[in-house]
Amino acid sequence: MDFVAFEEAWRNLTPLNIVKLEQSTEEELRPGFADSEDLVIFDLIGTTPEADSINLSVSRDRAADAMESVLHKLHLAPLFLFPVGRWRHVFDAITFDLVEHEEWQEIESTATIELNTHDPLMCGPGDLHTLHDVLSMVLKSGENPAQGVTIAALGKPLVVVAEPPDHLRIELLGETLASEVRELLEPFTSTE
Repeated sequence: MDFVAFEEAWRNLTPLNIVKLEQSTEEELRPGFADSEDLVIFDLIGTTPEADSINLSVSRDRAADAMESVLHKLHLAPLFLFPVGRWRHVFDAITFDLVEHEEWQEIESTATIELNTHDPLMCGPGDLHTLHDVLSMVLKSGENPAQGVTIAALGKPLVVVAEPPDHLRIELLGETLASEVRELLEPFTSTE
């Protein structure tokens, strides 16, 4: 995992119809898709306000496993991992939990100049376990949306948004991709 300049990453995402949503501010980045009749939103934890979303209810304990499975099985690497707020907020939320996580400690040691940015981490296929652990800790220890993260896929129009304390959703374009993702999430959904 390596940091990439925000503008460089964003140029790669705009062809996928990913935009900064109107809720974005200088402090909080909220990527998503431009209005489209092909937009599908799956709420895994919580509910997306003012959206026609589909609730698939995944337990907080299994959410990171579910996302790693989807990202792996759809071969969605490389990926960009953006902070919702600045990186400083994310590090404040998860560093203590990942103190013994070797890969994360390497990232943290090089992140000094990134702490006040939205520059994403670029993740390859070998980084999915680290991405899993970061997502798990954000959902466990994050206390507010600024401590959340967004995962954007380069290969397909898919965005994962984790906004602590109570929200995880997948946004994507197209019924074919939606069916595929829903099927991959089935083993992780609650039947309650």
